[in-house]
Amino acid sequence: MEPDTIHHLLLVAFSRANHAMNARTRDHGLMPGQPKVLEYLAGNEGCLQRDIARACEMDRATATGVLGRMEGMGLIERRPKVGDRRALEVWLTPAGWEAAECVARYGAEVDEIACTGLTNEERDVLARLLVRVRDNFSERGDDAHE
Repeated sequence: MEPDTIHHLLLVAFSRANHAMNARTRDHGLMPGQPKVLEYLAGNEGCLQRDIARACEMDRATATGVLGRMEGMGLIERRPKVGDRRALEVWLTPAGWEAAECVARYGAEVDEIACTGLTNEERDVLARLLVRVRDNFSERGDDAHE
């Protein structure tokens, strides 16, 4: 019998969703970590690397590596921030936008798999509960990746 504790269920659900997403995006040459960065950038272009690290639950060193590989693939470009040339803003290239659109389509597929058999109301409740769970960790400081 599998454990039914909340932490175990969250770990297993994450693992399965992550595997499903990585399997879909791998065919487009994306490596783990890159899809969530593309998702974030699609709605937050011009943000700083530290914002990406925070939003995507990565430490800064990991974010630097992921962004470096994405830049090498031609998916992003980093530009000096106006008024602070030491800070670099991150922007999607046309190839990055195309990849982000694929990630959005695949994300919708993974969401459908995860929510099979759930009503719209149950999906809304699940989303609200997951936000609360995420926020609970943030409030305790158990989400830090600095």
